[in-house]
Amino acid sequence: MEANTLNYSVNKSIRLLLVDDSELFRKFITELLADNSALSIIGEAGNGGEALEILEKSNPDVILLDMEMPVMDGMEVLRQIREHNSAPVIMVSSLSREGSARCFDALKNGAVDFIGKDSLHPKKGVDLLKKELLYRILCASRVQSKKQSRDFQREYPVAPDEAQKRRIIFCEDCGTRNIIEPQPEGGIEELRCRQCGDLLEAIVITKYRRVSAVAVIGAGRGAANNLLNIIPKVPENCATTMIVVMQESADFIESFTRYLNAVSSVKVIRLAEGMNIEGGNCYIASSHDHFSMVSHSTNYTIRKGTPVSGRGALDLMFESISSILKNRMFALVLSGHQLDGDKGMQQVRSNNGYGAVLNAASCLCKELGENILRKSAIDRIVDEQDCIELLMTYANGQDSKVQ
Repeated sequence: MEANTLNYSVNKSIRLLLVDDSELFRKFITELLADNSALSIIGEAGNGGEALEILEKSNPDVILLDMEMPVMDGMEVLRQIREHNSAPVIMVSSLSREGSARCFDALKNGAVDFIGKDSLHPKKGVDLLKKELLYRILCASRVQSKKQSRDFQREYPVAPDEAQKRRIIFCEDCGTRNIIEPQPEGGIEELRCRQCGDLLEAIVITKYRRVSAVAVIGAGRGAANNLLNIIPKVPENCATTMIVVMQESADFIESFTRYLNAVSSVKVIRLAEGMNIEGGNCYIASSHDHFSMVSHSTNYTIRKGTPVSGRGALDLMFESISSILKNRMFALVLSGHQLDGDKGMQQVRSNNGYGAVLNAASCLCKELGENILRKSAIDRIVDEQDCIELLMTYANGQDSKVQ
């Protein structure tokens, strides 16, 4: 995160509950945040049980929660907090990094942010480290976190199409029903009938789904939370193609794409140069690639470009797709701290496309949406459930907009 984005102001002192089994870490955080009028530490807990006891007696604005603890680990504490309390939780971990599967598990199960302890290192400089941590705590305090039931996604999920890779093939010679297990990567072994040994012919037909409408989604810092609350709830029969432009590192995006694909019914794919997009898929693009879309007959192909002065990566994607699809384009902006997309949103609107911004209460970082609201007209401010409905209904173009 760039230092010039770390601007914040508070109207009251943020009440922080610090939960970590390491007394040394608690002391480090307490000393780092000491003598700051923007924040007060109202309690410390060395394990999950102590944390839940303190929660019964206090009302913190933010909980800084360690993932790895004895007696009751952080994920179980998070589950219990989310079941009974709406205080925003920032999960911290010494074993998992930001962008790992465990990080996404925490976000999907109710944490609003995740910090790897290795990033909280004094080598950055104490002043910058303090400013970064205060910024993240402030952002978390402004998220309207929600209580959740205990129906959590299990950790380290298996891709939903894994079971579908098991196929049934009937032998043409003897008619025996053969169950074919998923094949390892690197090639398909020779398949033979378990009864007569005859060679089995496996024909896999993938039906192409044409692009009827495209939703381009701007996603900066904190938007992984929003996407984990939206994309997994989109049913497989959704006809709208989704292209997410993420302001994150390449490693983060690769890992997030795999995780999101594993917990979603729709197919989630890392967007790449030269790829033809298909209807109903969700593509994850990096803002560092400066992708745009071009049209060739009935195909829509992704091209990688160079940075354009005065235009961000989200602007370029909004503008290129809007110029082709006109009112069959839906622009959605989620959490983010970068200032991008306002010029592209103006073109989306001028081409009769639909523009929406996620409400600030659901965004960890509000700068992306606030900048667009200042500089461009939109159709609607939405919540996460509205986003799902829009993705489902927008496939037929402007006439099917959710009101």
